[in-house]
Amino acid sequence: MSGRGGQTPGELRAVRAGDGARLEYEVVGSGPPLVMLHGILASRFAFSRQRAELAEKFRLILVSARGHDGSEGRLPQNYGVGGSDVDDLCTVLAAEGVERISLLAHSSGGATGFVFACRYPERVARAVLIEPSLLALLPPADRDQIARIFEAVVAAAKNEGPEAAVRAFIAFAGGEAWRRLDAEQQAARVQAMAACAPLVGPHVRGLLDLVVTAADVAALRPPTLFMYGADSFPFEGSIANRFRALRPDLRVMTVEKAGHNVHRERPDIVNAAARAFLAE
Repeated sequence: MSGRGGQTPGELRAVRAGDGARLEYEVVGSGPPLVMLHGILASRFAFSRQRAELAEKFRLILVSARGHDGSEGRLPQNYGVGGSDVDDLCTVLAAEGVERISLLAHSSGGATGFVFACRYPERVARAVLIEPSLLALLPPADRDQIARIFEAVVAAAKNEGPEAAVRAFIAFAGGEAWRRLDAEQQAARVQAMAACAPLVGPHVRGLLDLVVTAADVAALRPPTLFMYGADSFPFEGSIANRFRALRPDLRVMTVEKAGHNVHRERPDIVNAAARAFLAE
């Protein structure tokens, strides 16, 4: 059994991926299956403000990505959001005997959710994607700008090692909050992420290399709700606008007083919207 901070306890389970890596996940609640996918340098506990409420209506399957929580940080040849992450999700679903699911996924987990929904539309009933990191949808100037930042993370991983990659990535993602920490606090944060540090460079490389086209967006079949924070990174707003332009039939929400971690900063809005949408 597993629980944190008074959370509804779930059952911790594990399965072996095709390359033998141990994949950890947690199951809690009852009802139709709802898979939850977190982003890089997070964990399944990133959904701590959703799980109790959503577990009342759904059987939650909270997947821990490679290198996070108890999942092994092995790097397969096809590592990335459009490769091994999708394969690992299929492995977990096979272990659970689940064919058709709904999805609630954030950041790079949202990118994996998008790829899975495009590749296996018959397996996805509905999807809630929170700021999915689909960089290929950015206008060229915006993509070039974010690519320079991410390429610096990749270079740090190659030239200085995993810890440098973590520092470079957090400096970008953490912004002013990271800069306000003193050196000792920053070192402690980096050390806490040591298990997944070797994956940061390859993960960022995978996000940059992921091919997503306007045709992919046009072909997306499962009903999908996109959520974005009004105070998030500017490039996320650009991606949101691309979805609005390409698929005006899809729901694209902008949540006020929220940054990239919309589900943690505004769980009241996210939980209500997700429950209503998934129940349709």
